Amino acid sequence: MRFRMTADFKQSTRGLIILCLLFTFSLSPGWAHENDFFEMSLEELINLQVVSAAKKPTSRFKTPAAIFVITREDIKHSGANSIPELLKMVPGMNVAQLDTNRWAISARGFNGEFANKLLVMIDGRSVYTPVFSGVYWDIQDLILEEIDRIEVIRGPGAALWGANAVNGIVNIITRSAEDTSGRHLTTWIGTEDLGGLSLMQSVAINPKSHLRLTAKGFARGDSQRDNTGAEDDSTQGRAGFRWDHTGATYTGKTTGGFYQGQQGTNFDRITYQGDYHDFFNDDTDLRGAHLLTSWSRKLNEHSHQTLQLYFDYSHRETALYNEELQTLDVDFQQNYAFDAGHQLTWGGNLRAHADHIETHSHTLMDPARDQYDLFGVFAQADYSLCKDLTLTLGSKFEHNDFTGWEIQPNGRLLWELSETVSLWGAVSSAVRTPSRLESDGQIVVTLLPPGHPENPSPLPAFVIFRGDDAYASEELTAYELGLRTLLNDGFRFDLALFLNNYDKLRAGQYQPQDVINVAGVPAYVDVGRLAGNTLHGETYGFEMAVEWQASEAWKLMGSYSYIDMDFDFDNRLEEYLNSFSAQHQASLQSRFALTCNIETNLWLTYTDAIKVQSQPQIWDLSIWIGWQPAPQWQWELVGQNLLHNQKKQLNSEVTSMVSSDIERSGFLRVNYQF
Repeated sequence: MRFRMTADFKQSTRGLIILCLLFTFSLSPGWAHENDFFEMSLEELINLQVVSAAKKPTSRFKTPAAIFVITREDIKHSGANSIPELLKMVPGMNVAQLDTNRWAISARGFNGEFANKLLVMIDGRSVYTPVFSGVYWDIQDLILEEIDRIEVIRGPGAALWGANAVNGIVNIITRSAEDTSGRHLTTWIGTEDLGGLSLMQSVAINPKSHLRLTAKGFARGDSQRDNTGAEDDSTQGRAGFRWDHTGATYTGKTTGGFYQGQQGTNFDRITYQGDYHDFFNDDTDLRGAHLLTSWSRKLNEHSHQTLQLYFDYSHRETALYNEELQTLDVDFQQNYAFDAGHQLTWGGNLRAHADHIETHSHTLMDPARDQYDLFGVFAQADYSLCKDLTLTLGSKFEHNDFTGWEIQPNGRLLWELSETVSLWGAVSSAVRTPSRLESDGQIVVTLLPPGHPENPSPLPAFVIFRGDDAYASEELTAYELGLRTLLNDGFRFDLALFLNNYDKLRAGQYQPQDVINVAGVPAYVDVGRLAGNTLHGETYGFEMAVEWQASEAWKLMGSYSYIDMDFDFDNRLEEYLNSFSAQHQASLQSRFALTCNIETNLWLTYTDAIKVQSQPQIWDLSIWIGWQPAPQWQWELVGQNLLHNQKKQLNSEVTSMVSSDIERSGFLRVNYQF
């Protein structure tokens, strides 16, 4: 790792050192006091329950997977104003902002705007789109106060969750309506986050039934491109509800929501004329809705069943295409405990998709309308081999309309060396099923000008990715080892090592080149790349996270991750489409309570250079200051991206989608609970 100390960085570093010295001088006995800033005891840390790794409540400390939990305390002190910003604190997560609205997020490499190996869920509802195999992060938004926690698993989770849970899972879990009683009003104003307002109200219908209503609207300013406004500003509004019922036998929740927005987006409609670039800006229109209901029935002291049903609708209109997608999903599972050391979880699901893709420039989808389904069953058993050793075996058997049946097994072993030290290991398989684009579509990826090493022609070459209905699922076999330790109330350490073997990854197989004539004159070369599964290789690395309660009022949280890729890329384009990953990433948060009602957080992050994009390394600093003058009031002052005036974080892997420079920003946020 190489560091270059620029003048701007030196100046920013001096400011950071001064702030750290102020923090150090503040750590005198006179500042010690009782507060709820770091409220979790050792026992609470050990017994913190998660559900994403086993589809049932399990102690995080006893979970044989690389899991990280973003708690309500983390959300409160992060200074984040969106879900992608929160994910930056997860070791091994690659998070980059492309413009005011678009994000690239992945786990353990393979990042990009259309990253396809991360399964994302909100309260058990998948927001992973099968049209291009990925997540539209610009529409994944909630009132932060209604989030209970975000569980993030790095590594495969396909044995329980099915296809596309390849490199990781993000499960966003909201709070029950009963836990958010009363009214909560939040408003903010800033430089890039121009302003917004959210309102949340929860009422008790009766002792067993509670209802929460939410509404949120915001406006974001534009970023910069070529030192001028990028015109990627946006507005968005949403409304939703959650109803919870808690009974002796049945427990259920029903959620629903609607959103609508508009955002500016920059495009580069590459052309064979002039300098081959046609930059323009166009509005992207968004709207969608969902309805979910989930009910659990307690059969006896050892068993319970859960049935979940949801419908999701999304519609977006862009300069390249219009997309409408409807999803209906039914999921059933049963948990049974034979005894304290032997538990079984099994179930099945059916998911139906119907889409309508109307293409414009640089894209094509044939047929424009399609319906496709997937269904499957899974089973996973935990068996205690001895007092401190637990074996987990399971698999998902799933059928999809693109590749047929897929089997995704996993085996995990947990060794509890003591009450506060555990070791775990896992061997698991996962697949990523083809998207509609890879099966039925095509898209112009980039243009190679004359003189390019891969274009010997005197004409410009259009590189066009074409889908193939023979395209197979990508396959992963992952090997993982992990260590967790809780030395005392003040120190926690988590380490995960991984080796991922990939096979049948997406690659573009060469097709015969055609010279395209316009008005009888040769204009450009059609360089086709047919979707194929010829790429294979491996990634390996490790991730670690440390928490240290340095004093009653001071907490440090650090993480570091390393990843290396070993692939034999056939050409530069193949490398460009698959290797968006920073080899080194680091994060350090310093949370300090200045007084009983003033708290601060300094958050420093480092992202290594992405060589294939010629993107330099990025240091970033954000500062959060919270003041609570009364129990019902909280004022927050946030500064973000403070170490640079403006900087590009990542380019999209599709040339037509133009990224911009992310600017230094700040905002003031006020929370009022009544």
